[in-house]
Amino acid sequence: MGRRERKKEQRKQIIMSSILVFLMVASVFGIIVGNRTSEMRYGKYKFRIKDNYYVTKINNDEMPFYFLPQQVDYINLSSIITNKLREAFLVMITFNPKDYANLQVIDVARFDLSRFLGRSVYNGVLNTSEEYDLPVITCANATLKTPVIIFNVSDRATSPSIIDVNNCIYLNARGGDFLRLRDRLLYSYYGVIQDE
Repeated sequence: MGRRERKKEQRKQIIMSSILVFLMVASVFGIIVGNRTSEMRYGKYKFRIKDNYYVTKINNDEMPFYFLPQQVDYINLSSIITNKLREAFLVMITFNPKDYANLQVIDVARFDLSRFLGRSVYNGVLNTSEEYDLPVITCANATLKTPVIIFNVSDRATSPSIIDVNNCIYLNARGGDFLRLRDRLLYSYYGVIQDE
């Protein structure tokens, strides 16, 4: 191999190295710029991903959600229900403790509602249970100032729903859709989604 061929080979290596360095720098720059654009908007609210949640500021506090508003705003929710919750003295939450297939997600949603509703929340069960040491709470306990939220596992519903029957608010869903209802209820409660 002559001197000329070695120089050509070195030149090729330098060009290839330069291209590789350029691609690496460009991809790092793309990641940095890409992270800035991971912010999503819904009305006046900005959402970003933090710890596997969509987080936004509400009343100067960070609020975590499982879904973005546009992923749950198709679920009908009357402003009567959200106003009832805002004006309640106490909110009672209850569920069927024998519905083992949905208990884990219901427990998460119950805990979240207890934490984020901004009201005193009293938890109960629809019927006595050895697993949960909670009082029995049914629609018979519901009043205007103490509405009852029931996690109702619905086999017939094709999509999750929230309905109010005599101050008894039914969250009709199954599995992960209870988290959709949790988010839909909290988005309306805090005014992120405006209801009619």
